Amino acid sequence: MTTDAAGGGTATTRRFALSRAEWVTTVLAGSVSATAYLVVGYPYLARGVVADLLGFVALATVAAVAGARLKHEAAACLALIFLVVLLGPWWPLGVPEAIWWVLFFIGLTGYLAVRRRICD
Repeated sequence: MTTDAAGGGTATTRRFALSRAEWVTTVLAGSVSATAYLVVGYPYLARGVVADLLGFVALATVAAVAGARLKHEAAACLALIFLVVLLGPWWPLGVPEAIWWVLFFIGLTGYLAVRRRICD
């Protein structure tokens, strides 16, 4: 994987800020995920947070190996959410919603700290 400080045509970048294309995919991923949560509710949230946490670990692993962040992070997490939802695990539904929200924010905060450390 190569890095590009300007955020050009590579899979990773050292920029902390999102490019215009990343803003588009982030808004799209957030809209799709929020809509799915509103339509499906807790079953989506529980499985979605499991996938997001896996996504944050994957993104942090890329950051550790490449010394840069993967572009289109939200899209990568959304793809993992759809994979987990398709697999349909039942165990996340046994965990209260409040715990999933707390775990999501802990995971996101942890990943952003890693991202801040490796990005310019």
